[in-house]
Amino acid sequence: VGFITSMSDHFCGGCNRLRLTADGHLKVCLFDNNESNLKTLISQGCTDDELTQVIRQALDGKHFHHGGHYDMHDLAGSANRAMIRIGG
Repeated sequence: VGFITSMSDHFCGGCNRLRLTADGHLKVCLFDNNESNLKTLISQGCTDDELTQVIRQALDGKHFHHGGHYDMHDLAGSANRAMIRIGG
């Protein structure tokens, strides 16, 4: 058993995890409000190259620390989706 202690042991800068939500949005960080709507792009017929570009832009915008929030108090006041709506 292990615990993910991202608040006290910051690993965000080296995190390589992505999340694709059930409604087709890409989240590069669970703490970040930003999402890329891949479902709409695909349904509109975007090319693989266009999709790759959107994913790369999302990755380039990944913050080094907690989705760009200063601390957990700042994070608590953000308008991010609840975990139950993100999926897991």
